[in-house]
Amino acid sequence: METIVYHDNIKSCDSLCELFSLWKNKNPRNISYDNTATRIDHRNNGFVSDGIVDINQWGAGENKKILFVMKEAYGNNKDWDMTEWLRTGHPTLRIWKRIAKWVYGLQNTDKKTICPYVRELNDDQRKRSLDQIAVINLKKSNGDSASNTSEITAYARADSIELMKEFELIDPDIIVCGTTFHILITEVFGMQAFNNSEVCDNYFYWLDVAGKQRLFIDYYHPANHWDDLMNYYGIVCIYQQALLAHTKE
Repeated sequence: METIVYHDNIKSCDSLCELFSLWKNKNPRNISYDNTATRIDHRNNGFVSDGIVDINQWGAGENKKILFVMKEAYGNNKDWDMTEWLRTGHPTLRIWKRIAKWVYGLQNTDKKTICPYVRELNDDQRKRSLDQIAVINLKKSNGDSASNTSEITAYARADSIELMKEFELIDPDIIVCGTTFHILITEVFGMQAFNNSEVCDNYFYWLDVAGKQRLFIDYYHPANHWDDLMNYYGIVCIYQQALLAHTKE
C-alpha cells in the first residue's frame, strides 16, 4: 500500500521541486542488473537535483528546448542542486564548455544553415547557452568520474517512474543522449531495444513520447576525448539531417 501511495504521489506532482522532495526520501531498495547488485538509497548516498537550469530561459522566445540526458553527477555524498550550480557557478569544466558549444550550435542551426564552429565562447555566450538547457542524470545519487553502465541501468530501472515524471515536467523538444539513449528508451520509456533494421545510421530518432513527437539524438558523452571540432560538427549536422528528414515525412 505504501508503494502504491508513493507512486500516486509521484504521478500527481506538478513541479520538479515537489518531485525531488519525494524522490530523495524514497525508501531504499536493492536491485540487480547484469549480475551487479546495487542498493538504491538516496537518503544516505546524497541526491543530486537537476532539471531546467533557468525557467526564464527555457523555451523563451526562439530558444529551443534542449534536454541533455546524462549518466550521473559526481561529488561528495551530500544533496546538491546541479541547476543552481550551472546557473550561478559559471562552470568552466571541459565537459560544460563543450556542452555550451553544442547548445550554441543547435540553437543557431536550421534546415538551411549550419552555425559555424566557435573555438571558444566568451563567458556571456557560455552562460547564455547553459541557461537555456535542462539536464537529467539517470543516477541521482552522487557518482564517480568513471560510470558503471550496469549500475546506471539499475538506477534507471529502480527510478523509472520518477525519471519519466521528470521528463514529462521538463517537456523537451530536443533530447541529446550522452551514451544514455538505450537505457533511456528501454528502462525509462519501457520501449523495446531497437533491432539492426531500426537503428538510424545518422543517430537521430523522432519518437512519440509523453504525448508528442520529440527529436532524440543518440550521441557520444560530452566528456569524450575526441576532437572538439569534430564533436561540434557531428552533433549540429545530425540535427540538421533530422530536420530535413522530418520535413520529408
